[in-house]
Parts: sequence; C-alpha cells; structure tokens
Amino acid sequence: MPGAGAGRGLSEYAPIVMLKAQQEACDSKGEQYAPSSVDIVLDNPDVVLRQVGNNDPVIKIAPSAFDLFGLSEGFYLDYPGGALAPGCIYEKDFDRYSETGPGDRRALVYAHIARQDDRPDEFVLQYWFYWYFNDWNNKHEGDWEGIQLLFDTASVEEALTTEPVSVGYAQHEGGEHADWDSDKLERDGDRPVVYPSAGSHASYYGSALYLGRSASEGFGCDTTDGPSDRVGADVVLLPTNVEDPDDPLAWLTFGGRWGERQSGAFNGPTGPLDKERWTNPIDWHDELRSDGVVVPAGDTQGDVIVNSFCNVVEWGSATLITLKTTPLRLVIVLGLVFFAIRWLVRRTVWGRVPARPLVMRRRAGC
Repeated sequence: MPGAGAGRGLSEYAPIVMLKAQQEACDSKGEQYAPSSVDIVLDNPDVVLRQVGNNDPVIKIAPSAFDLFGLSEGFYLDYPGGALAPGCIYEKDFDRYSETGPGDRRALVYAHIARQDDRPDEFVLQYWFYWYFNDWNNKHEGDWEGIQLLFDTASVEEALTTEPVSVGYAQHEGGEHADWDSDKLERDGDRPVVYPSAGSHASYYGSALYLGRSASEGFGCDTTDGPSDRVGADVVLLPTNVEDPDDPLAWLTFGGRWGERQSGAFNGPTGPLDKERWTNPIDWHDELRSDGVVVPAGDTQGDVIVNSFCNVVEWGSATLITLKTTPLRLVIVLGLVFFAIRWLVRRTVWGRVPARPLVMRRRAGC
C-alpha cells in the first residue's frame, strides 16, 4: 500500500473530465452519464444479481459488496431496463441514483498504483472510470474505461518529486499514448484533461471526431467535439487485493459482469481485475498507438465520406440489434427489400431501344 504522500499524488494527477454537453435531457448526442461510484448499483433495490444457467435466476436483490466478493464469471448484475432498447430509462435512473442532473454533474474515479514484476524500475498510476451505461454501437450496461500515468522510477515517494514519462488513454480494446510534455496532451497543471467520447466513453486527448477502423480503435465514429462540461473528479484509492468480504471495496474481487448478459459486444463488461492493464500495466502501455485518426473539420467532400461511413456502421449496429430483439420483423423487411431489388433487376432492359420518337411509352426499367 502507498504511504501518506501517495494520497497527495492521487489528487495532484486526478483527471479533468470533459463531458460533451447535452442540449436537453435524454439527448443521446451529448454525454448522458459521468464517471461515478459503483455504489449507485450496490445495495440498490432496482438491481439484481443473477447466476448464468436455468433461465438465469435471481440470486440476490440489492446485492452488496459483500455479496459480490469472490464470485466468478458465472454471475452478473442486471440493471433495470433493456440494454438493446435503452430509451431514456438508463439516463433517468443514473440521475436518480447519483442524485445529479445534466446541469449538476460530478465525477468520481478509482485510482490504483500498479506494478509489473518483470519491470521493477517502473510503475503506473491508474485512474479507472465506471460508467453506468454504454450507449454506442455496442450498447451494454456498465462500462469500465480510464487512463494511466507511467513513471520511470520504482518508488512512489520519488514519483512525487518528478514527472510522469507518458500517459495512456484507454479506447475500446486498445488505446493511445502521449509523452507527458507532448503538445497533444492537454493539462491543467499536473492534471490530465480527458475527452470521453459521447456514449462509448473511449478516452481521447482533444475535442474532435475520431474514426475507428478496428476492434482496438473501435469500429465506428467517436465524437468528443464541444461544447463540453468541464468536470473535476474525486478520487477513491483501490488496493491491489481485497481479502476481507466485509471491506467496502470487496466488489473489486467480483469476477462476473457489470451489466445484463447478452451475446458478443452487447454483454456487460468484467471489472478492473480482469483487464490486462491491471495485471500487466506496462506491457499494455507499450502496445498503445501513438495517435488516433482525427477527421479534419471543414472538408466538405471528406465530411460526406466520413458521415456515410459513420451512418453505415450505426445502421449495421441497429440492424444487428433488431435481429436480436425482433428477428421476425427484420426477416420481413429484408425479404421485402430482396423482392423489390429482384423486381427491379428483372424489369431492367440492357438492350438498345429506338431513338425515335423521343417521346414514347417504355416499360419500367428501360
């Protein structure tokens, strides 16, 4: 465990979070949530703990940190609402549970001092963000994101007298790094400024539209462009291990899912202990990209191409969700589209037609 000096360091480097402003309540184009304490879903009578199998029975209503202690991946938390058809219920519940609203947003992040056995001369200071809901192409309950600072020293005390070497921002399955003195990194003193993408919560270095072309970047478009609400973050320190089920942080050992069970990318996420950046933080840092794909503003032709790509990916995601929720309706729609295209193809004539008279009745498809 770090000494008293490390507590000062945690606050000194606590991130500033720039949340994309909402124009009105339930505006999904803006950021509907803020990094918060997991306490909003613990001891909450609207949340249940389920076990996988036999129709996923409810094991506990309003589960506590004690109830989650040491549970395996065969369990998950189920929030009120349906992740694939969220509507506005998750935003309203989040505001109610956290006692905040769009005009009064606060943030809480979890700090962790992490080491890696085969890299004893380095350590990282991590900040983990818990988000109540992920409202992006891969909609799901719960979300764990965050950033970390890499120090080129083995001592926490020494780190308080020096600066980090670099920072890493988590983005979907990968992330992006920047040197501490890089122009790309915006800082308020020693506090990194983070721009979470609206809905997906991937962490970025600036206000822009970012293009994702792979799983590590996120497949689709992330937007952090302003106006944004500037939110400071309170910090809670996480230990590396929790051995007492009565510990208020006993939830850290939960190996299940922080959200309802779904297939593929729509499944609730696992917690910090299951992530590579918890177990091998420096290896994870070394694998980060040096930049992201920023879509330049003001290029009309480029805007059309990018918007088309974003819309197609979003449409594909919506189609997949429809297939999961109402497969019959999707089959009917696709069938109608197929027969419409088939009719048009069969009506199309590729041969020559008389040039005169210029006005004459022609069959459809000519």
